[in-house]
Formats: sequence, C-alpha cells, structure tokens
Amino acid sequence: MRPQAVTFDFHNTLARCDRWFQLEIRDLVPAFLRWHARQASSTVSDATLDLSVELYRKLRLDIMRHGVEQDAANCVNVVTRELGLEFEPETIERGLHDVMYAALDDSQPIEGVVAAVHALREKGIKLGVVSSAVYHPFLEWSLEKFGIDDAFEVIVTSASCGFYKSRTEIYEIALSALSVTAERAVHVGDSHRFDVETARKLGMQTIWLDEGDEATDSHRADVVVTSLAGVDLILLNGSPESRS
Repeated sequence: MRPQAVTFDFHNTLARCDRWFQLEIRDLVPAFLRWHARQASSTVSDATLDLSVELYRKLRLDIMRHGVEQDAANCVNVVTRELGLEFEPETIERGLHDVMYAALDDSQPIEGVVAAVHALREKGIKLGVVSSAVYHPFLEWSLEKFGIDDAFEVIVTSASCGFYKSRTEIYEIALSALSVTAERAVHVGDSHRFDVETARKLGMQTIWLDEGDEATDSHRADVVVTSLAGVDLILLNGSPESRS
C-alpha cells in the first residue's frame, strides 16, 4: 500500500471539535446573529434563531445532495436574506472569524494522528487534507495549534474549491496540487460515504477509520482501522487486512 501521497479527512480524523462541527452543520447562522446582536447591543428573537437553523440545515442538505459548495460567508448571506436581513460582507467576515476562532480552544488532535503525520512526512510521503468545511481558516488554525501545519503541502476544503465531498472533483484538485495520480495515493477518513466511496471512484486506495458511528452493511475500504495510532506503519509497510 505504500503510496506517494496520503490525504486525510479533517473532522474526526485529524481533529475532534464538536463546537466547530455544530457550527458547520447547524449553528453557523444563529451564532452569527447572536454575535451581531452583541456588537449592536441589541437582541434577536428565539423565533428568528430557530428559523435560521431550519433554513441553514436545508441549505446544507441541498449542498450535500448536489455537491456544489457555498462557503460560510455565502451561506450566512443566503440565509439572512431569506430572513429579511442584510449585512455588509465585511460584517459577515468579521463575525465568522470571531465565531469560528472562539471554537479553536476546543479543537484537539485525534489520538495517534500527530505522530503518524510526522512519521509519514519524515519518510518523504506527500500529505494533504481533503475536507468538507465551509470555513477554510479553521483547519489552518487547528493544524498550526497541533504543530503539524508544515507537514501538509495542500489543504483543500469544499469552501476553497467549491465542491463537497460527494463530488470527486475535490479529490482531483488535491491530487493535482500534490502532483500524484489517484493510483499512487491513499485517502484516510472516518466517513464511509464521503471518504471511502467518493475517493475510490477516482481509483484511490482508502483507509476507513471505523468508530462504530456509521452503519453500513458492507465496506469497500482497503483497510479498516478503529484507531489511527500506527496508521503510518500500515501506509509505509503495507497491509492487505483490516485491523482493530
């Protein structure tokens, strides 16, 4: 299995940060509205906050389905306009920075991944990140916090490239940036649907981090692990079998 390049998913693969994840999937717009209310010394109604959650969830589910991403600023702009509210782009950007940066304290590396990343980099393996994320800077902040930002040659988020991980284009962009073919690359992630199935459509090998949270009758990953501790040995030495 020894590859020329390895790409990692971010959430629950490189990092765990429930606060950030809830912003990504549910709480982004209400968090921005609360931030803006504090700045303006005003209030926002519970009804508006509840509706903002509903509208944002619908937008995110639509994006997951068709695969064409909108970044955090565009998502906030779309939803707040539906609510009959308008904000300057600079205000949205400032609010997003503050809301997302506040979640950084809770961002922690997955056990074993920092050592694995360093070991792979020391062996000359090209490394990248491929993540469905609406706010790209949070990944850079987290990797810098973990001390592994310099190990990655490229970070491709759905926000930065315009494609969700239901689309193969996000992986193609990462592989192109790493100057490697799909057949010589491995993707590591915890989502069977978005990490294993999509990456394999391109011909990438895959390692699935199965933490028991995703029901699937069968898996198509080349290797299944329940921990990333020692995943560098699998990648460097090769292993045709799943392990726990």
